[in-house]
Amino acid sequence: MGIFWGFYRTPEPQRNWPAIRDKVARCARHFQLLNKMLVERQFLCGNTLTLADIPAGTSLYRYFALEIERPSVPNVEAWYRRLQERRAYREHVMVPFGELRGRLNY
Repeated sequence: MGIFWGFYRTPEPQRNWPAIRDKVARCARHFQLLNKMLVERQFLCGNTLTLADIPAGTSLYRYFALEIERPSVPNVEAWYRRLQERRAYREHVMVPFGELRGRLNY
């Protein structure tokens, strides 16, 4: 179970904090790797949006919206802002998910 399900979807009394902390740390390491990749480019494969940005970029919205501690990743944050400038990203990825807090069922 990842951060979204383990932390956000699981009701507080049922949360497995050691597992959540482990997932947050793993996620932070992955975003730090992405941060290094984005040092000299605006998108994952260069300076234009490609298919690679779409699946990877979908995780950014929830990652940055959750109330978790995360390391500073300025290049990833800049990439996220570039994705947010795109209407399709705002309409199809940045979908409110507040009604899912603490709900394990669909």
